[in-house]
Amino acid sequence: LNSTFSGTDLTVVGTVNANTVDLGDWTVTESSGTLYFATGGTNKMKLDASGNLTVTGDVTGYGTV
Repeated sequence: LNSTFSGTDLTVVGTVNANTVDLGDWTVTESSGTLYFATGGTNKMKLDASGNLTVTGDVTGYGTV
C-alpha cells in the first residue's frame, strides 16, 4: 500500500479494506454484503449482492452497465 499527500488530497495505490468510506458529502458503507450510499447522514441508495438497487428518489438511466 502506497500513499501520498498533496495539499489536502490523499492518493492511495493498493487495496484498502474498510466498512465505510467518507467521500466528503457522501459516504459508502458496506454491511452484510449490501452497499449503502448516504448524504447528509441519510441513506439515499442501497445495492445488494444480487445487483438489486433501491433508490429513495427518481432514477434516470441511459445505456447499460
